[in-house]
Amino acid sequence: MYLLSQRARQLAEGLAGLAIGGLLLLAFGTALDVVMRYVFARPIHGFNDVVPLVGAALLSACMPHVVASRGNIAVDFLGKALGTRPTRWLDGFGAGVTALFFSLMAWQYARFALDMKQTAEVTPVLRWPVWPWWAAVATFITLTALVALCTLRADAAVHDETPGKAQGESA
Repeated sequence: MYLLSQRARQLAEGLAGLAIGGLLLLAFGTALDVVMRYVFARPIHGFNDVVPLVGAALLSACMPHVVASRGNIAVDFLGKALGTRPTRWLDGFGAGVTALFFSLMAWQYARFALDMKQTAEVTPVLRWPVWPWWAAVATFITLTALVALCTLRADAAVHDETPGKAQGESA
């Protein structure tokens, strides 16, 4: 189980690295569009069509890494006050809720992408179909849910190993 968790973490990290590179390019394009708009009165044609779609896909591509690296919000002070066993339970509960939340989001984004495809929704200026971008978001959110499940399973395996006990030793 640890190997699966490590692979999920590596995949998430690589994907986030690519997404961050894309977000930097998007930010550079935004700065260039502003300069072109105000200095030359010639904005980049259709850039306002591109930003929300590409931005949504790139940001959602970062979510698996956030979950894999435990970058999401956790309330540790309660667990520290309650002790080790309740902390394990709270960590597992939090990971389970995270997996469930992202599963529900993935389902809704997939429905949204399918609706965009069925209605042939396109961007106003460039006339690009929008459904592939939302399908990419749904894919990345689905991947996030799977990463959350991997971390949940890995946590359960780690928490089952009691420190100080040799394997095969009884309590």
